[in-house]
Amino acid sequence: MLKNYFKITLRSLWKSKIFVFINVFGMGIAMACCIVAYLNYDYNASYDEQHLNAEDIYRVNFIRDFQGQKMKNGISPMPVGNLIRDNISGVGAVVRYIPDGGNVRIKDDLFRTRISYADEKFLDLFTFPLKQGVKADFADKSKIFISSELATKYFGEEEALGKQITHVLDSGTREYIVGGVFEKIAPNSSFVFDAVTHFDNYFEVYNKIKEDSWDRWNTLLIEVTDKSKISFIEKELQKYVPHQNQARQDFQVSQFYLDPFKGLAIRSEREDVRNHWLRSSLPTAAVVAPAVMAFLVLLLAIFNFTNTAIAMSSRRLKEIGIRKVMGSRRKQLIIQFLTENLTLCLLAGIVAIILAEILVPAYNQMWEFLELDMNYLSNAGFFLFMFGLLMFTGLLAGSYPAFYISKFEPTSILKGTFKFGGTNFFTRALLTLQYSISLIALISAVAFIQNAKYQQELDYGFKKEGIVYTYINGENEFEVYKNALIESSDIENIVGTKHHIMSSYYNDPVKHEDIEREVDIMEVSEGYMDIMGMTLLEGRNFKKDSETDRKESVIVSESVLSAFGWDDAIGKKIVWRDTIQLYVVGVFKDYYGRGLWQPVEPTMLKLNKPEEYSRILVKTDAKKLIAVNEFMEEKWREVFPNRLYNGRLIDQEFQEAATVNNNILKLFIFLGIIATLLSASGLYSMVSLNIIKRMKEIGVRKVLGASIGNIARHLNKQFVIILILAAILGSAAGYYMVDSLMASIWTYYTGANILTFFAGVILITVVSSITVGFKIYNAASMSPVNTLRDE
Repeated sequence: MLKNYFKITLRSLWKSKIFVFINVFGMGIAMACCIVAYLNYDYNASYDEQHLNAEDIYRVNFIRDFQGQKMKNGISPMPVGNLIRDNISGVGAVVRYIPDGGNVRIKDDLFRTRISYADEKFLDLFTFPLKQGVKADFADKSKIFISSELATKYFGEEEALGKQITHVLDSGTREYIVGGVFEKIAPNSSFVFDAVTHFDNYFEVYNKIKEDSWDRWNTLLIEVTDKSKISFIEKELQKYVPHQNQARQDFQVSQFYLDPFKGLAIRSEREDVRNHWLRSSLPTAAVVAPAVMAFLVLLLAIFNFTNTAIAMSSRRLKEIGIRKVMGSRRKQLIIQFLTENLTLCLLAGIVAIILAEILVPAYNQMWEFLELDMNYLSNAGFFLFMFGLLMFTGLLAGSYPAFYISKFEPTSILKGTFKFGGTNFFTRALLTLQYSISLIALISAVAFIQNAKYQQELDYGFKKEGIVYTYINGENEFEVYKNALIESSDIENIVGTKHHIMSSYYNDPVKHEDIEREVDIMEVSEGYMDIMGMTLLEGRNFKKDSETDRKESVIVSESVLSAFGWDDAIGKKIVWRDTIQLYVVGVFKDYYGRGLWQPVEPTMLKLNKPEEYSRILVKTDAKKLIAVNEFMEEKWREVFPNRLYNGRLIDQEFQEAATVNNNILKLFIFLGIIATLLSASGLYSMVSLNIIKRMKEIGVRKVLGASIGNIARHLNKQFVIILILAAILGSAAGYYMVDSLMASIWTYYTGANILTFFAGVILITVVSSITVGFKIYNAASMSPVNTLRDE
């Protein structure tokens, strides 16, 4: 019996090679998209799974109440770690952790390296398999543990264990011995470092920071194996709230709490946890968007599969009638049709895995933070996913044709009185949905093209082009390096600053009378606004070498006026850190200091001291920027031979926004192309069925003198209605989808407009006309003698 089912399946599929190809390839593309979406989801859901003790680890967070808002923070005051270790029972390992970076010298070569500092139980609490060395050596302050990648980079094929490396500091150098080499850290890990050493070394590298300073912070991770102790530990932690609030009266903590390490990366991204010094999971939009796109493509493929399955079945009416007369039951016919459909889905699954070998690496290249694993054999969940996907698509796509066609009566089929073909409400509804989804994809692609142009041309409130900056330490380094750079005639201006737009600032509350607001604070030099092209709306700039300005003058942004409800800001008094009185001397135009991702925040500029300079800014013609950057690097090697040059172009700060926009645009273009092709193939199938049904009608119309145009108009009428309905549905859904997706990514964007919808409808109309035009023209041009004689 089963052998006969498969025989009939292969023969019937072979007779309909075009429809089989359309179904298998279309469904294969859809399943490949689903594979990418699944691997993307699994990558995100598997964050930190490599750590065997993850369920027993908690991070000590605190909540800050400010202006009625509860703000979660992922850090703890520096002394809390030792206080927990010494005073709270029920806690196992206590690990303080601070991510950092620096320059490392190996012989004569300098390398920029991500160095972290952690307490000695770090390698016991977390799972970092060692390729060389033993965990016990991590307690030795003279040792440093490095990644296998770094070991290869530093020492090549030589064994790294026992080798010396030099950490180049601003104040000198610090020598370490390689005490261990750990395996490559998984990309979906909360920890990001190339090397890690004992936490006490942090206080020697930064000797101004004290271990008992309540105004200094670290990530604090503790081990709690007995979950019943959680509430007791959290209660004990509240004892340290007064100590913290006394140290920072302007930064009041309301409570400490324990946040489970398992799922921490995902929660920190979704819940907007501030000061999260670990790596967050993928943005929610980066997980949801591929899944939604894959689901839409799968729906298109299923709709297309159903339509083409009906088209294929229309050629087998006599077979169905004869089999019923010979005693076949409806159940057997249903099994036969479902077998054929599941066979097609199995072939599509094979095609999908082949296509995934192309799509997954391409998707990885789009996002530098992503590394999807294509090792299917080690992922049991993947096989369950593929089995479920095959069954879902096969049964959903094949059920309607199987149950619908198997119910036909053999008498009407064999007498010739039963007519099958053309279209019905169900197939027309499927095609309408197909085109609606295609239009959503096309509208989204056009909208993201428009948004990319809008964001590129947007006035950010400062000059983006022609600025390069690098890091220095204090006035002396600034003057030495500046004197070396003024040799170049291409450099127009050089300015030092402590803070810099999109690079550094701090956030503090300030008061005016009884109103308190949080503002971003940047300490800059008197020439900063000029070199950055910022617009002074009223008042004045800072005066050079003015001690009065340095002590009590500030320049505020437009948003500060809105925050305090001022009409005129000049002369207004602001109180900072409870005692420092500042006076507004100028107002500047708002700038997008946090990119386009977050709202513009109220900002206050203060005049810094030259000895606080941490950056040197250089202005040049945008066309000469690369040459000037190379010149700066050359002079840097002459002036600071023991430090790596780390110049950055201001344009690089906006590269992330451009990358996100372009990548999403690529996804929607891909979706638009696939969706349009699948819809076009579905339309082709329906037109073919409709023509088969109406061949006699076409012949009669021609005999009665109907023109080709008249016949084409009659054949196209219902499809034009389908396109109109799809245009309405697709435009409405496209508008809401584009707006929702962009709003989840950016605060400032331009959504879909009339031109967006018009472009999408025109594109899909042109594709549809090309798809069916030739087919309908041939049918309308056919000699009526042939069609009527066949009838």
